[in-house]
Amino acid sequence: MPGLALALLVGVLHVHHAPSHDSDASFAELLAAAHAAELDFLVLAEHADPEAHSGPLPAAELAGLHAGPGGRALQVLVGVEFGTADGHLLAYDMDELVPATDRPGAQVIADVHAQGGFAVVPHPFTHGGWHAWDAPFDGLEVHNNASEFQHILGPLLPLRLLVASFDRAAVLRSMLRRPARELERWESLLAAGRPVVGFSGADAHQNVSLLGWQLDPYAPLFRAVQTVCPGDLPEPEALWAALRAGRCWIRYEIHAGRGAPRELRFPSGRRELQIDDGARVLELRNPIIEAP
Repeated sequence: MPGLALALLVGVLHVHHAPSHDSDASFAELLAAAHAAELDFLVLAEHADPEAHSGPLPAAELAGLHAGPGGRALQVLVGVEFGTADGHLLAYDMDELVPATDRPGAQVIADVHAQGGFAVVPHPFTHGGWHAWDAPFDGLEVHNNASEFQHILGPLLPLRLLVASFDRAAVLRSMLRRPARELERWESLLAAGRPVVGFSGADAHQNVSLLGWQLDPYAPLFRAVQTVCPGDLPEPEALWAALRAGRCWIRYEIHAGRGAPRELRFPSGRRELQIDDGARVLELRNPIIEAP
């Protein structure tokens, strides 16, 4: 008897727009791109004002269902990105800002936990990196698009920009390699008994243009690397629960169909579907981690 197909929800996490200091993209542009990429959910993580120590999260009023063309529903969830003394920190599934500027990461995480939220370290080795590896964070971005842009920098950048003008996907494929350093750190944390969940961060801002040509539009990034969660209705409570428990996985959709994947299972129990002799991955899966 054939097995039943598992209902899946597809989304992206760690997205910025105009409330953040480093993006002037409108919410309408963001929504249009999310609907074009056929996402079921999207997690905003706007930068917190360094001077704000309390109050609602930036863009909190945008949380909820947003219907797109044809009636497809997009669930917008809202988190926040803090700047702490130990690096940037994402806080998810909470409602109120906490003091973060110049405070140790562990203290900020304790405040996030006090609200029932969970804390994720973004781009751990770029954009200032993370400096408090013994802090009790709950998740780690093992993929971050902004970090991966470093792979197209260098003397060949003008050529890559030329290629991107007619084949943006080719440039994204060359950029999106297996994040070896992040995965090595994740494995070491898991091996040490830390139940750290692996996340993908779109870290999308749509804020880089050249002579009026947008170099980082939302939609291609939303299609390239996605987070896949079990479920058939994008309800906030169920999505947050699945994300924090590690029941979701990372899918490099841009590499789909580009070679026979090989599954590797690591001592921690996490799994990878590798292609191109391990140079790239198709999927990254958490070990079974349930929230305490």
